[in-house]
Amino acid sequence: MVRKMGFEYTQEIIRKMQMVELDMLKELDRICRENNITYVLDAGTLLGAYRHKGFIPWDDDVDVRMLRSEYERFCEVCKTQLNTKKYFLQNHKTDAGYRWGYARMLRNGTNFQRAGQDMLTMRRGIFIDIFPVDDLPEKKISKDIYNAKCWIARKMLYSEVALGNYKPGMNKFGFWILNLFPKEKAFKIFEKLSKKYNDKGFSKVRIQGWGDPVDTAGFKKEWFIDTDKIWFEDAWFTCPKDTEGFLEHSFGKDYMTLPPEESRKPRHTATNISFPEE
Repeated sequence: MVRKMGFEYTQEIIRKMQMVELDMLKELDRICRENNITYVLDAGTLLGAYRHKGFIPWDDDVDVRMLRSEYERFCEVCKTQLNTKKYFLQNHKTDAGYRWGYARMLRNGTNFQRAGQDMLTMRRGIFIDIFPVDDLPEKKISKDIYNAKCWIARKMLYSEVALGNYKPGMNKFGFWILNLFPKEKAFKIFEKLSKKYNDKGFSKVRIQGWGDPVDTAGFKKEWFIDTDKIWFEDAWFTCPKDTEGFLEHSFGKDYMTLPPEESRKPRHTATNISFPEE
């Protein structure tokens, strides 16, 4: 059992969350199959599929990635094809309070209150993350400028959370400066980078709204084009054909080795979770 911020993450709660997330992943997969949209399982979800044939037992979320062009098509078709009685596609265009550079699918009738984010006005619920990936320039100086602009835009979006959690000091003052800019400025930065560099023949891509070093280095674009199927819990989903290469890039060569027991904890910190009525 992991105790966080007064809320107890029991294995029963984690498993119940996973089943809600699996239901949403199946809805995403349905829409993608019916519209020839390509996605791949990502991060711990792909590792779970490969190593555990399902969720990593302590994992509390689902991640998928799509090329930007596929992502935009997915968001568009969701306007008419998503089962809105059960799900809500959340991004900065559908939810004025949303401050992240990627989309989420929320399960209606649920709540997932992230610790330290009470100040945000966005809709809340159990969710899966849907990350668009954009072409990354190859020249070092261009890549460094690209990554620096992404870093600034991400900090703009995060500034609202930082101001509510950081102690007084230079870091908080920096976030106060960034918070003076409307969040739309950050999305404009992402959009300009996409228009400038996408479809120029570059071989690597990254999530603009995520700062992990493996993203700033770039993922092979072919991993999001040449795909296969992988078993996850009780159904087949899409994965990179070179799943081993993707996982090694994401987690290192020892990705099949389980972490120490003390590290087997949910990634998110919640203060409240509620589930749909059964």
